[in-house]
Amino acid sequence: MEEISETLLRRRFAAFLPNAEFLRSEECRGGHINRTFFVDARVYGRERRFVLQSVNKNVFKNYAGVMENVFRISAHLGSKSLDVGSDDPTRDHIHFLRTADGGMGVDGSIGFWRLYRYIGGAEGRLRATTPDEARAAAEAFGRFQWLLADLPAPRLWETISSFHDTRRRFANLEKSADADAVGRLSAVRGDLEAYLALRPEALKVQEAFERGEFPERIAHNDAKYSNVLMDSATNRAVCVIDLDTCMPGLSLHDFGDLMRSMSCDRPEDEPDTSKIVVRRDMYDALVDGFMSQADNFLLPAERALLPNAGIAITLETGSRFLADYLDGDRYFHIDYPEHNLVRARSQLALARSMLDTL
Repeated sequence: MEEISETLLRRRFAAFLPNAEFLRSEECRGGHINRTFFVDARVYGRERRFVLQSVNKNVFKNYAGVMENVFRISAHLGSKSLDVGSDDPTRDHIHFLRTADGGMGVDGSIGFWRLYRYIGGAEGRLRATTPDEARAAAEAFGRFQWLLADLPAPRLWETISSFHDTRRRFANLEKSADADAVGRLSAVRGDLEAYLALRPEALKVQEAFERGEFPERIAHNDAKYSNVLMDSATNRAVCVIDLDTCMPGLSLHDFGDLMRSMSCDRPEDEPDTSKIVVRRDMYDALVDGFMSQADNFLLPAERALLPNAGIAITLETGSRFLADYLDGDRYFHIDYPEHNLVRARSQLALARSMLDTL
């Protein structure tokens, strides 16, 4: 196990900027997968801040593919921001730095270390509570996809295989029910039947793609409010962050994630399902913000399926929660024994509200 001491941080940082003066460091404890540190350093006489991060190789086993993806995305966004006349080209994308010898980072025993520039005057926030906040986040993700629509070949690495394969997720749920590894099936049979009854709704987006109605695109795959940096003064979106899950996928999956995470003002583990109701004003703001940018490239078939995208992602996510509950809670972190079941029921209620409202 690699101990993360200040001595180690200094050594890792020096691999990127050997002539900079390391001043201080502070760990950012908001993430659950990677270890992230803010590093202040003096570079050519000027104090600057950087983000030094250890990519978790146990989670991202193809970390080399992850790094190749994020470097290509970063470089392309930097080039496109100039082409389209960005208002803030120094802050509108994450800028990764190479090591002094030209590498993408430094390999360690448990993590792959990388460095990128800190984006000042911006902050990440956990939840969107107003339509203006939802619109800003959706616009940022729509712009993100638009600017990446012409990323040159080769295809990005698929760093998490079949991540949004909804058919496979439902098949896994059935396998978990058949195995009934910890004897929980009898108590949740009604929940299982409810999910399986809605499988046709969950598959509408995937089936349209399989029929060739729209192409594969580059998706972020974790499109939520906390993955957009917001300007601290203006409340405008600055840039999309947390690029490790970016890979080939569907544009609709990102919009579906936005719907799942922002169209209702209750958390994903709300135990009182009667409180889980889609806010039409939030949904309309998401559509407005996303389409202000995505209208540049989305096909009519994709536009028609925007409401179905949220239903698909919500049911897919809920099926994963229910499968994990049946498996004995082996994947998702839980805070109490019924946590995954509460999540699954919450997502089911949200999907039903989408079906009734949109």
